[in-house]
Amino acid sequence: MHHISKTWYFIALTVFLTGQLYAGDVVRLIAGGDVMLANWIQEHLETEGPAYPFQHIARILNDADVVFANLEAAFGTGGQPFPKQYNFRVHPRFAATLQAGHINLVSIANNHIMDFGPEVLQETLATLTQHNIRFAGAGTTLADARRLTTITVDSMTIGLLAYNLTFPQEFWATDTSAGTCFPYEEFVFSDIRHASQAVDFLIVSCHWGEELQDTPKPYQIRFAHQVIRKGADLVLGHHPHVVQGIEVYRGKVIAYSLGNFVFSSYSKTVKNSMLLEFHIRPDRQYSLTIHPINVYNVDVEFQPRLLEGEERTAFLNYLATISRELNNGEVVISNDGKLNVLTQNKPLD
Repeated sequence: MHHISKTWYFIALTVFLTGQLYAGDVVRLIAGGDVMLANWIQEHLETEGPAYPFQHIARILNDADVVFANLEAAFGTGGQPFPKQYNFRVHPRFAATLQAGHINLVSIANNHIMDFGPEVLQETLATLTQHNIRFAGAGTTLADARRLTTITVDSMTIGLLAYNLTFPQEFWATDTSAGTCFPYEEFVFSDIRHASQAVDFLIVSCHWGEELQDTPKPYQIRFAHQVIRKGADLVLGHHPHVVQGIEVYRGKVIAYSLGNFVFSSYSKTVKNSMLLEFHIRPDRQYSLTIHPINVYNVDVEFQPRLLEGEERTAFLNYLATISRELNNGEVVISNDGKLNVLTQNKPLD
């Protein structure tokens, strides 16, 4: 009996490391950061075509089953701008860019999706539906914004719930008005628990934190832990525009901020980011590979490029450093961009 148990242990470990024994059932998910297609990038999309931003990372995206991102600007032509510093709106024809990048799952729970009001939110929902892009986190009412979205790959169903924890508060949906889903305690944890039971793998996306800060705030950590305890398999964060650390909690990954992905800005403070590649098994176990990318548009002109050599090593070392304090001093990111297996498999607390 001891021999059989030991054998199955090594089989399970081999499967976790390679995925080979479950190759037919493994879902390949790529998770990226903020996508904003307004302003300067549109000239390139008009002249070079919708696939322009993905030219240098196509090999990572093309074979993915699911490509997830935070859609940071609404698709529409009408509406009135909300009185704040930055308002983003993108013509619906540029939704083809999401398709060109194989982006088929997005969060719309953020502080820009309502920049031009409920009319443009409605246009956004219709545009995403027309392009067969699944979305979660905003809707015509709070009930709509709370709704679980799913995407099925072979026999596995991946679910997404998305929440906006950023201001302005006027963007939060109510029972009678459109907007984003703020995670009110009266429903959020029961929604997550029920969603977890309804799908094979549940992603929770959170728009939170402080812009340009690489350390999550205590409320982010507290909420992420609650989300995992209620049944989420993966937590993906956005809003800071820069990368924050990765935590492994109860064997599940919390990526507090993925930074920018394809973002139409020439900011000199946002230079590097990452794509996360997950291989997900039917038993909810998964592996993680980190792909560091250069998103400094002064250099790459809205075409993210994979970091290589010393730049890649430096980014992974930085990510490992800012992740250590989230993991009780343990190094969870290896120098080859993998998640530390022993840490991920530690006993539940």
